[in-house]
Amino acid sequence: MEKLTPQQIDRIHNYLLQSGLSNELLNELLDHLVCEVEHYLWIGLPFESALEKTLMDANADSVQKLRKLYQQELAFSDAQLAEASLDDILFQFRNKSYGAYSLRQSYQKTLAYALSGALGLGLMMIALLHLISQKNWTYWSPWGMVWIIGVGIVAGAVVMYFLQQERWEPVPNRDAR
Repeated sequence: MEKLTPQQIDRIHNYLLQSGLSNELLNELLDHLVCEVEHYLWIGLPFESALEKTLMDANADSVQKLRKLYQQELAFSDAQLAEASLDDILFQFRNKSYGAYSLRQSYQKTLAYALSGALGLGLMMIALLHLISQKNWTYWSPWGMVWIIGVGIVAGAVVMYFLQQERWEPVPNRDAR
């Protein structure tokens, strides 16, 4: 694969600067345009032809449309960026429309509820096996109390899980904007 010289990369960079892009979008587009020019160089075009073909594909109108789209949908204000988590940055607008953002936000709590439920079921199973082997069932024995604690843990995990499901934020309708 052909690599561009720093002077060739500067030429593409200057073209993007003239388009009036923000630094974040400029760096992203620069990477894509450099890769595209390198591809055309690899298939045998000279640099000038490769650059011309790439810039025709990414004309100023396309770049301006992409800039507006970036500002509308992907850019955070400084206040939002200061408060944003990594998940917020990665998933903003992209996956909220089909619920992946909410699902990812609930992973830790769901995992805690699942582990609590498994612990409770394990306690219940141990108590049940011990009580069956003794052929004596009483809730007030130590193993009966283990059974009751297990039932309580499972019930608490199930209730908390379903209460969490009710608190999911509604998915905003992107078409309404």
